[in-house]
Amino acid sequence: MFPPTRVQVASRAVLKLFHLILVAFCLRSSRLPRWILWLRFLCWMCFFITIWAHSIIYGHKYDCNMDCLLRHMLTFFQTVSHAIIVVCNSLQGFRVLQNQMEEVIVFETSDPWVAFTVMAMILPICGVEYLVCSNAPKNSFRVRMYHLKTLPSHLALQMKIIFFILEVMEVNIRVRQAKHQLQILARELSSRWPQCKQRPEYFDQQTYRIKALKRRYNELYYLFDRINCCFGGSLLTIIIVFFALFVCNSYWLFVDVRTRPLRIYAVLLNLGFIFNVALQMSAACWHCQQSYNLGRQIGCLISKLVKPQGSKRYNDLVSEFSLQTLHQRFEVTAKDFFSLNLHLLSSMFAAVVTYLVILIQFMFAERNSKGNSG
Repeated sequence: MFPPTRVQVASRAVLKLFHLILVAFCLRSSRLPRWILWLRFLCWMCFFITIWAHSIIYGHKYDCNMDCLLRHMLTFFQTVSHAIIVVCNSLQGFRVLQNQMEEVIVFETSDPWVAFTVMAMILPICGVEYLVCSNAPKNSFRVRMYHLKTLPSHLALQMKIIFFILEVMEVNIRVRQAKHQLQILARELSSRWPQCKQRPEYFDQQTYRIKALKRRYNELYYLFDRINCCFGGSLLTIIIVFFALFVCNSYWLFVDVRTRPLRIYAVLLNLGFIFNVALQMSAACWHCQQSYNLGRQIGCLISKLVKPQGSKRYNDLVSEFSLQTLHQRFEVTAKDFFSLNLHLLSSMFAAVVTYLVILIQFMFAERNSKGNSG
């Protein structure tokens, strides 16, 4: 084994730091003592209960306009989603033995591309949070409290979706390796020289390679099944929250653009939230689409292994492999409610426009009612 390069060492350090962030936000099970797991769980539960109690008391004490109602809705969605993830991961950590974690693990690798993806997604998040903290005194009390209450949960949900993206990227790397091995085998079997390669005995000798690739495909399908089990519920809640965030921040961006004098800080802040949500959702859907496309490409390559000169046992094995790729597809779903792909992304953006128009109509109706009452 060669010693790791500086890039690999830096990549491993970045992934290790990201792993610690996930453990701190209770976003993945970890090999920690049971008392630490209980302490972390109780601290987060106390935080959620405090936020919910404050929101209920504040909601009964003051009259809220539409902006206030939207902030209360986002606070509820984000904290409840984070609480569900914390409870699920804590129960898994208490139930599963420390040496039998059933999670897909990516942080033992040192892939520079994976580490670069982490940095490329975390830096915009840090930039937006810097804008929030640096301009907090300029905001009203309601806006400051909204950012303060939702900051941990907002960061946690974004870290969870980045974690999901990394896992899909790591599995896609293995899928590409399997596809490359299948391409090599198909190229060798398609060669007509020497003539011995056209005999049935030669194809029978290659069945062990096809069986190995078939087992490799089954292992990859099992990895995608584990991803769906580990991330399915959290993906469902996160996508709902991100959809609400995208709609609300688009509405606030529309309001801030129309406000005179123009508040540059508010416009940049809303643009930052929209950019982060769009970037993370686009990356998740794009990598899941790549998984599906790679699986279909593997299925197309198997057709090249069919040889009329081969024996019945050889061709039956190839047909069985082809049927396996048809029934075991590399598809990531959110608890089978919907699949993550580029079609979902386009549908979400179309729905955002619809709900944005509805909010704008409510805004004008609210202003007209205030003008008539005045």
